[in-house]
Amino acid sequence: MSEHDLVVIGGGEAGIAAALRATELGAKVLMINREPELGGGCVQTGTLPSKILSNAAHFLENLKKGKRYGVPVVENAKADYQAIMASRHKTTLCELGVLATLLRKNAIVPVTGTAAFTGPREIAVALADGTTRTVAAPRAIVATGSRPILIPGLPFDGQTVITPDELTALDAVPARFLIVGAGAVGCEMAFIFRSLGSEVAVVEKADRALLGQDHDVAALITREFKKRGIRLVVSAGLDRLDRPASGGPFQAVLSTGETIEVDRVMIGVGRRPDTAALGLDAAGIAPGPRGEIQVDDRMRTSVPGIYAAGDVLARFMLSSMAVMEARVAAENACGLDVRMDYTCAPWGLYTDPEVGSVGQTEEWARAGGAEIVIGQCGYNDLVRSCLDGNVAGFFKLIFEAPTRRLIGAHVAGQDAAEIIPFAALAVKFGARAEDIKDMVFNHPTVSEGFGKAAADALKKFPRS
Repeated sequence: MSEHDLVVIGGGEAGIAAALRATELGAKVLMINREPELGGGCVQTGTLPSKILSNAAHFLENLKKGKRYGVPVVENAKADYQAIMASRHKTTLCELGVLATLLRKNAIVPVTGTAAFTGPREIAVALADGTTRTVAAPRAIVATGSRPILIPGLPFDGQTVITPDELTALDAVPARFLIVGAGAVGCEMAFIFRSLGSEVAVVEKADRALLGQDHDVAALITREFKKRGIRLVVSAGLDRLDRPASGGPFQAVLSTGETIEVDRVMIGVGRRPDTAALGLDAAGIAPGPRGEIQVDDRMRTSVPGIYAAGDVLARFMLSSMAVMEARVAAENACGLDVRMDYTCAPWGLYTDPEVGSVGQTEEWARAGGAEIVIGQCGYNDLVRSCLDGNVAGFFKLIFEAPTRRLIGAHVAGQDAAEIIPFAALAVKFGARAEDIKDMVFNHPTVSEGFGKAAADALKKFPRS
C-alpha cells in the first residue's frame, strides 16, 4: 500500500467509476474492496444476472410469436435454469475481465480487505491473511453499496426463502413463486419467472405496485400482470410461512389472513446501505436512520475530504446513478467544482413491457403547483410496434405550460429503457414541445412516439 492521494472504499460500479475518474485527473488511488471479486452487486448478483434472466424470458416469449411471421412455433419450450446460470457465469467472467483490464491500464491495484475509519484521515484495513494495516486517507470516497432488507422471523436459507441477491443460487425454476414487494425488482422478477414457467404471486404492502412511479405506468404494469396470469395482492404483507408436517409446499400466510401455496419466496422489499462496519463514527460522520451517508450535491459528507456515492446514499440505488455520483465525487475530491443533477437522470425498469422515466411525474408536478400539459401516444399508433406485435404501452410527456418545456417523460413499452435518454437530453437542455415534434425520427422506430406525443401536447396548450 504505497503513497496515495485518494482512498476509494468499495469495488463495485461506484467505486470503480470513482477510481477511474480520479486517476484520469491525475490522482494516485488506493482501492479497497472487501471481496476478491470486483463489480459489486451490479456484476455479481444484480443488474447483470437479472438481465441474463430477462433475455431468456424474452426469448421464450418471442417464440410464442412465431406464427405471426410464418415461423413454426416451438411447442412447450422450457427454460433450463442451470444452463441460464452457466451463461450468467460466463458473462460475469467476461465483464470482470473488462473491469480488471480497465484498472490495470490505469495503474489501480485493488486491495482485498475490510476497511474501517479509525479517524477522519485514517483507515484500518483488515486483510485476508488476518493482519491489519493502517493507511492514511488524505481524501476518501465511500462506495460500499447495499444489502437486501430482511424481514425478521422468516427463515432465510438461500433456497426456499431468498433475497434478490440469491436468485443465482436457485437450482431450478420454482413451480410456485411468491414475491414480496412490488417495487422495481419485484415487478421485474414477476415477469421473468412467469415467462420461465412459474406460477407467480406478488404481495405489496402499499395500495398499488410501483409506488413512486407515474400512476399510468403502474396501471399498465398491473394490467399486464393480469394478462400474464401474475397475481398481485396489494395492501398486504407476509406474516409467516407454515410447512405441513407431511411436507409439500409452504403455506404463505398474509396479513389479511389469506394463505398462498408456494415453493419459493423472494423478499424484495428494498435495500439498506452497507455501512455498519465502516467506523463512520470514528470519522465523525453520523449516518441516517437506514445507515445512509448524507451528502450535498457535490457528494461531500459532513467531514471535509470524505465523499460518498452509490447505494450508501440510499437514494436511487441504480448502477447508472451510482456511476454518475461517483464521477462527481471523484471530480470534487480532485479539486474541481461539480454538482450532481438528478433532474435529467433517466432510469429504466426491465419489466415486460419495459419502462423508462426521467424528470417529474404527473403527480409530482401537480403537487408542486405546476401548470402542465400532457402529451401522449399509444404504442398501438406506432408502425414499429405493430410490426413487432408489441402494442402494449404509451409515451407520456409532461410539459410546463407557460414555457412549453419538457419537465418529465415516461415511456412504457418496447425498448423504453433504451430510448429514454433522448428525453433526458430534452429535459436537460430545455427542449420545447415544438422542438420535439419537429425532430426527424427514423421510421419505423418506436422513438417516433416522442414526436407524436409532443404533437398531441401542442393541441392542448392554452392559446395566447
